[in-house]
Order: sequence, then structure tokens, then C-alpha cells
Amino acid sequence: MATKEMRNCYTYMDLWLTTIQMIISWVHYPVEALRQLQSADIKMKLIEMQKAELRCLLPTSLLDRGFFGTSTSSGEDDDNKKKHFSSYSWSGQRKVPSYLQKNVFPQEFLSTLRTIAMQEHELEQVASLLGEVGSSEDGEPSDAEIKSAIWEVCGDNGALGLLVDLLRVKMAELEEGTGTEASDSQLLEKFDSNDPDDSSSATVESIEATKSRVNRRSCIVYRRGQKQLTRMFLREAERLLELSAEEQI
Repeated sequence: MATKEMRNCYTYMDLWLTTIQMIISWVHYPVEALRQLQSADIKMKLIEMQKAELRCLLPTSLLDRGFFGTSTSSGEDDDNKKKHFSSYSWSGQRKVPSYLQKNVFPQEFLSTLRTIAMQEHELEQVASLLGEVGSSEDGEPSDAEIKSAIWEVCGDNGALGLLVDLLRVKMAELEEGTGTEASDSQLLEKFDSNDPDDSSSATVESIEATKSRVNRRSCIVYRRGQKQLTRMFLREAERLLELSAEEQI
């Protein structure tokens, strides 16, 4: 295969891999780590009652409306977010966060992290608030009431701190296995500078060698993209944590 054809193939594979791997990343809290926490059984029960998940899928499109994105959320989206939080503070002391419109992370997952990050004294306060409710027939609080109580007591600071830690761990795992994002870029530059010479003939061996070369290069493109995506979500989480700490009551 000629060099020009190989480069065209590289371009196609870059676009394809970028589209596929940049659509979704994920972050999760290990169940094993949750079981080792103090009051793990209570927290696991609260997570179950909230119908929450320990795993969160993060589409790349979420970044568009973040602090470092290019899009702004619609007025309807902003109103829905404010309504979501307006019922979360029973006393009125916990205000709607100023950074709400720029938060790219799903509230369902943040609710999980708030629950996990709770301290013992916060658990007691949540239990006290829930003891004042009991709106359902069986006396058990609803998932909305549990989320409200936890938000009232904890806010976002602990959850966002935990989120930052999870993303940093993920980045460390990616770099431990295959090096840094910068090293991947250097490998790609070296890879592209060593293209084989043009050839008018295409033997079975040369075709197989080309496929192998394209596959190796695609792996580098893929893993670099994963690190880029993780870095961008980590930057968003760190900014949210800074703002949350400033607003902590």
C-alpha cells in the first residue's frame, strides 16, 4: 500500500476512534471500597433506597456546557436544575449552588457520592431529618426525601472531593499502564515519521504489515483519547470543588 493510502487510512482510523471512544467515558466507586467504610451497611441501604448507581457514564457532550466548554445550557435546562434543587433544602439554609448551570456531572451519581462521603455526625443528622418525615404508607422515606435530607446536611463538598479523587485514580491507572498523554503524542509523531516508502505493489505480506501497523497506531490514538477525556472531566470536577468549598456553610 502506498504511503498516501496509508496516511488516508490513519486519518480515517483517527476519526473513527475519536468518535467512538470520546462518546462515553465512565467513573465508578468500587463496591469493595464501599464495604470497608464505617457505617457501610447504612450507606449501602441509603444508596439502594435512592435507586442510585455506583457507576456513572460520562458522554463527551456533557463537557460542552461546563466551565471550559463552548456551549451554554438552555433556559429550560437551567430552570429544571433550579427546580430540582429548590425542593432539596427544607430549612432554606442550603442555597442552590451558584455553579449549578456549569455542573456537567449527573446529579444521580453525585447523590451517590454524597451518601458515601457522609461522616458519622452527618449520618445522625440525616437520620433525624428523615425521622420527621414518613410520608409513605409503610413509614419509609421516599428516594426524593432521602436525597433532600442528604443534600440539606452535606451539600456538595464531600461528594466533589470524592469525585476528584476517583478521577485522579483513574488517570493514574491509565498512565501507569501506558504512560502519559504527552508520551502517547510523542509515539504518534515518531510513528508517523517512519512511514514506509511508496510501493506500487501490494503483496499479502505488505497488506498484513500495514494492517498491523494501523492497529498499533489506533491503540495509541485510543489510549491517548481516554487520557484526554479523563483530564477534561477532572478539570471540571476540580473547578466545581473550588467553588463548592467557597460556598460551604
